[in-house]
Amino acid sequence: MWYTDNQFWTPRALYRWGHRLTNLFCKTMGRLEARGVHHIPREGGVLFLSNHVSFLDPVIVGSAANREVHYMARSNAFDIPGLGKLISAYNAYPVNRGAPDLKALRNTISLLKNGNAVLIFPEGTRSVDGTLGKARDGACFIAHRAGVPTLPVFHRGAERMLPRNSKRLRRSKLTVTFGAPLELTTEEFETRREMYQQMGNQIMEAIADLRDDTFNESDLPE
Repeated sequence: MWYTDNQFWTPRALYRWGHRLTNLFCKTMGRLEARGVHHIPREGGVLFLSNHVSFLDPVIVGSAANREVHYMARSNAFDIPGLGKLISAYNAYPVNRGAPDLKALRNTISLLKNGNAVLIFPEGTRSVDGTLGKARDGACFIAHRAGVPTLPVFHRGAERMLPRNSKRLRRSKLTVTFGAPLELTTEEFETRREMYQQMGNQIMEAIADLRDDTFNESDLPE
């Protein structure tokens, strides 16, 4: 799928050109293939919930999407000279890790209710070995409170293109699959935490289903 095939457009010229550059990078290094783009609503808030394996994840998922995307980034990344301003220009906003960050949660819900697309990683941190972990309550809180379409996303290849603790880029086939909107449970539970646990299970099961659909994809040669 080439850049124009997913009909990407945004009124922000800076993001438009950035998207073209990252899409070209993903095509060159990994023959990026985007699947299920038709599930993404063309307007209105939408929440993407994706697996997390590499620092490149926001770049790769954002390049595959047909809309401008906002995403959380750990707060200390904004302290790195140059990087903080760069990622802020492309819609990153800070989240403090290790404890619930109510400001980041409220900011995410506000972005969604104002009609934006937001990407978050429900596991909260990068997977060590590529396996899927558990969804944290924060992702479920956002999905519950925002009241917008919630799409599972699974991507593969980033864990080989830029592995954890590596600074060297490698060629690797990149595939991003957007699933159909989830119908998350909102039935009555004894506690809100129990509801979030059930929602978290649904989210990670949906991501796992997308993973199984792309499991047999081959890699580019090293």
